[in-house]
Amino acid sequence: MIRLGGLFPDHLNLNGDIGNLEVLSKQLSWRGIENEITAIQSTHDLDQELNFILIGHGSVAAWQDVDETFSAMLPQIGVLKEKGVPCLSVSSGFERLAKSSIFTGLDTGNRAERVSKFEVLRDGDAEVLGYLNTDLNLPTLHRDGQWIGTMLHGPVLAKNPELLDELLASICASATLAMPPLALKEKADQLAGLVQEIWNLERDLAGE
Repeated sequence: MIRLGGLFPDHLNLNGDIGNLEVLSKQLSWRGIENEITAIQSTHDLDQELNFILIGHGSVAAWQDVDETFSAMLPQIGVLKEKGVPCLSVSSGFERLAKSSIFTGLDTGNRAERVSKFEVLRDGDAEVLGYLNTDLNLPTLHRDGQWIGTMLHGPVLAKNPELLDELLASICASATLAMPPLALKEKADQLAGLVQEIWNLERDLAGE
């Protein structure tokens, strides 16, 4: 059983970022891998065996509600990173990890001019697409081992198959499972078509 954990899903879902968990869960199910999504609301919830965690984006008020508990979680979150449990953090979730030094060497003290636009960026041999709305001086996409931080909303995994496959492979590896391909060709073709439609639209918007 693969367990996908989402931190404070009622608070850190300002731009639908918790949808990344649904994308991962569906993809695992379509590959015949049993999985479940679990809400991480306390330090006790982090004691269970997790194969992935998501830290989404929340408003200032939302973070005020969970800050004390999140701070108490940080030592356990650091242990998960050391164990190689994959993580995706988005916008303010990414910022909190950078400020806590779980992501190291990143500038969290300076603000830049606010950017609010669709963004396409080069990621190795691939491209990554999402919506950027921030004045934080953080990289749009950052990797540290199996941990990924991004400033892109979306949810980003629904739009970016290469990034999705990378995380799926990491999740399966953390559970010592091989990642089989999608068994349903019709489903795979349908998903590829939908993703391409999104790219056609949002790439044009990113160029404006």
